Amino acid sequence: MRNRLIFILSLVGIAIAIYVLQSFLRDAPIVCLNSGCEIVRKSPASKLFGFPVPGYGLVGYAILAILAFLRTTSTKLNKQLLPWIVGIASGGVAFVGWFTYTELFVIRGVCTWCAVSAVNMVTIAAIAWVEYRKIDGIRHPRPDRGSSS
Repeated sequence: MRNRLIFILSLVGIAIAIYVLQSFLRDAPIVCLNSGCEIVRKSPASKLFGFPVPGYGLVGYAILAILAFLRTTSTKLNKQLLPWIVGIASGGVAFVGWFTYTELFVIRGVCTWCAVSAVNMVTIAAIAWVEYRKIDGIRHPRPDRGSSS
């Protein structure tokens, strides 16, 4: 069930990234709840190495979706791919953390779509970490608090 949720949230992230990226590429306004999306889109700080930040999100979410899908194909892949999902999602959290900082303190505007994407990536990472801790050999048993030894 958790893997399905990771897959679905990754698809949501892909949709958000495509929508925002197309506005960068077409130099078109973004439909947003506030003026922050346009402030962010027009800022040079919203490009990393000359490429719009939503493009990196699209790549990250696409990789997560592919890995989550591949996990359903075999038990062996299920266990082998989870550490990759955890790593990529954790990297995604670091990336959205950096970009949120950039929005707040460099650009001085907050894009609603970016904020939703950041929450989405943090959710994916949290779900992946919870599942990772439950893999055989990694599960950490809770100490028995009720017994007196």
